[in-house]
Amino acid sequence: MGLPLTLSYEPGRIKGVVNVDLTPESVAQLGAVLGTILGEGTLVVMARDFYPPSRMLKRAFSSGLMSTGVTIMDFHGASLPELAFSIKRFGAKAGIHFTVSVAKEDTILIKLLDSLGTEMTIERTKEIIKLYETKHIVRTIPKRIGWISYAEYIHDIYTAAIIEMLDVDPIVSFEPKVVVDLNFSPASEVVPDLLSEIGVNAITLNSHKPPLRRGVRHLPSTEGLNGLSNIVKTSDAHLGVALCADASRIVLIDDKGAILTPDETIGLMMSFLPEGSKVVISDTVTEAVDSIAEKKRIKLLRVRGVTGDVARQARKVRATLAATDKGEFIYPSFSLSPDGILSLGRVVEHISLREKPLSELRKDIPKLEKYELKVNVGENSFTAILDYLSASFTQVMAVVTGVKIIEGKNWAYVEPDFKERTLKVSVEKPDKEKIELAKKVVEVVEGIISEISKS
Repeated sequence: MGLPLTLSYEPGRIKGVVNVDLTPESVAQLGAVLGTILGEGTLVVMARDFYPPSRMLKRAFSSGLMSTGVTIMDFHGASLPELAFSIKRFGAKAGIHFTVSVAKEDTILIKLLDSLGTEMTIERTKEIIKLYETKHIVRTIPKRIGWISYAEYIHDIYTAAIIEMLDVDPIVSFEPKVVVDLNFSPASEVVPDLLSEIGVNAITLNSHKPPLRRGVRHLPSTEGLNGLSNIVKTSDAHLGVALCADASRIVLIDDKGAILTPDETIGLMMSFLPEGSKVVISDTVTEAVDSIAEKKRIKLLRVRGVTGDVARQARKVRATLAATDKGEFIYPSFSLSPDGILSLGRVVEHISLREKPLSELRKDIPKLEKYELKVNVGENSFTAILDYLSASFTQVMAVVTGVKIIEGKNWAYVEPDFKERTLKVSVEKPDKEKIELAKKVVEVVEGIISEISKS
């Protein structure tokens, strides 16, 4: 069986079905291609999540890099934030992270970071794909094969750096209680120790490797978030947090069990900032945050594009914070990659400083007029319906707590309501076009439920 002729990609990311698109042979060739571009003698840092396919493919990629004379610093199982942080610290020319895809559990996502720690541009990604397709590889002579070293101490270095970013004394005094779902991620190597060291009373869930022979999801499932919400309420915690498989995204749950959307969390994070700050956000974030920006005299810049584009703009304007409505938060003074772990620390810090529950703090986030429709899902799985819905539209954004369906300049937000067993489809600042989009999404959802019920 030959190598796949082409691979699916987007800026800074290559993805494919394991052992179909991404085989050990094809991924080794990808590694050799990147090594050819970077050049002999350069340093690359690598890490992966705990999903066995990620481990297999990372090893294959490593062999390809070494064959071109590239030296590798391997962190084994480590989060994307740790990897991005290490690029600047160790002077690496690139960072490569393997994680389960947002779309399907049998698909792996290879995230390609440049020497700044941002996801590579579409131009560089296309160059990698072109060389892969043309098999343009320059391998080195045997005595110059690259070295590989293992540096699991990255967890301790990264944890110490996070603590330096936080005001720990108020946290120690307040003694917040936090429930964290680590989603079988390598964040389990960092978060429990981090929270212990800053004085948080923590309950951690899914802080181990994935169950044997069971698939994992990149994002916490909607059912999992509902379960986490119930635990937060019954344990009288101040806060609930869920991370994705590489710890690049975060979901917040307040003390009353309400799940915050990524848009709400952006508003919350902005409310923590000092007046006059600069913030860069993706262009589909709710306009409600504009009111916060105006109130706090924050310079708010919207960027059309992917995560890497948001990060590059944040670096250009020297922003304090950058965020996307996928639940990603970037702190340019620390790293140019999304960091769910530092985001967790920031939220804990600010509820401790204010000595107020999150349910009180989120009341300050402004609301916009909405047009909302509901679809009864019965006993059907919310996660399954949202998966089918995502495959039914051309432009869909998985926003951790639901999905955004985007058509032109308009978008509709779809989120589950576990109490009512409904899917809520809403648009902000409704007009004729937006209302039509909401109705169109409802029709598709009803069709999906009908098909699932028949099977």
